[in-house]
Amino acid sequence: MPDLGNRSNVMGPQPLGPIKQPPAEMLTAIDRFLDALMAGRKDEALAMTHDQARDRVSAIADAIKPGAYDDKKVLGKARVAEHYFIKARLLGRNGSAFTLQFRIGPEAGSWTVREAVNLTGVRSAWTK
Repeated sequence: MPDLGNRSNVMGPQPLGPIKQPPAEMLTAIDRFLDALMAGRKDEALAMTHDQARDRVSAIADAIKPGAYDDKKVLGKARVAEHYFIKARLLGRNGSAFTLQFRIGPEAGSWTVREAVNLTGVRSAWTK
């Protein structure tokens, strides 16, 4: 069999690199954003939102009745470069749920929401 040269360049199973843990500041920003939405503090949620996503976040904040949800759960996180996609669900006392997905990224020392989508009542691969 011929010599393949440097074996580290050979295609095949590669060891997985270390998992990059999300920054604590980002996790805090997610909690603040979801708490602001649940409490009906639209201005606070919009203050954490980039200009390009203000309309979407405003519509999501308007769709959430203040006090209707008392718990939150992050269903999933995915990282692309320094931005994180977050899928979260707000849970109400009467069993109702509000599902949303948003992208959050660093900007000048803070974390801002760059995109947001209301997944409540939508049937797709994202809603499972």
